[in-house]
Amino acid sequence: MTNVNEKNVAKTVSFKEETINHVLTKINDLIGSGQLVLQPNYSAANALQSAWFKLIEIPKGKDKPLIELCTKSSIANALFKMVADGLNPGKNQVYFIPYGTKLECQRSYQGSIALAKRHGKLEKIAANVIYEGDDFSFDIDIESGCKKIKKHSSSITNIGGKIIGAYAVCVLEDGTSFAEIMSIGQIQKAWEQGVMKGGSPAHKNFDDQMVKKTVINRACKTLINSSDDTALYTTDESDNVDYITNSVQAQIEEDANKGDIINIDNIDNSVEVEVIKLEEEPNY
Repeated sequence: MTNVNEKNVAKTVSFKEETINHVLTKINDLIGSGQLVLQPNYSAANALQSAWFKLIEIPKGKDKPLIELCTKSSIANALFKMVADGLNPGKNQVYFIPYGTKLECQRSYQGSIALAKRHGKLEKIAANVIYEGDDFSFDIDIESGCKKIKKHSSSITNIGGKIIGAYAVCVLEDGTSFAEIMSIGQIQKAWEQGVMKGGSPAHKNFDDQMVKKTVINRACKTLINSSDDTALYTTDESDNVDYITNSVQAQIEEDANKGDIINIDNIDNSVEVEVIKLEEEPNY
């Protein structure tokens, strides 16, 4: 048994060196050549180390960790996407989701807020649920086209009742603000893009929190996608997937960031990796 464990540990270490370290080397090469710029206070090494712990976890409902479920090239690309966006899974800013044998890095609503603050000049954001019976109205500025909340009054008896919509108010660094408003129909259509179709326990038991996360993510996407080219060095194809429902256990929100980011060469996908099963879940 000891020899088997030692063999598994050796293979795990080899996988880490071959994949994690290779991505870090690629990142450093791109930084050195001026093709990639990371935030001054962002540590790619720390983020990759945090990602490694996530990759060796066994996802709920699965019997294998992600490094056994997915190809090495897709893992490498997912890690590159995470670092290029300057996000950290240790802060729940991204989650790693397997689609068959392909691993994808998907941004959470915390990650969307982080990018909107970093690149979209977001100062703060707040979201509220609109319940049936609330007195709610909004205006549209005919010059800017931005929505402004005109009135929202509610009562304790409305809270927990039928949800008819939600909104997020974004205040920018220059003091200006705008609102993103979604009807419950729009929110449900977003949820339907996911695997669970909005029928997960999180959606059923905490629907108020889920609708707020949905509208926050949409508001932040507007800021992120309208920033200049220095904001992101990767392609955003987030309109296609709702990532709240793709991993309820991880509380992933909608708008997955999908797509191959860069071809990480010299990654051998033919090697089978055995991972030692931890007797106790480590405290990350």
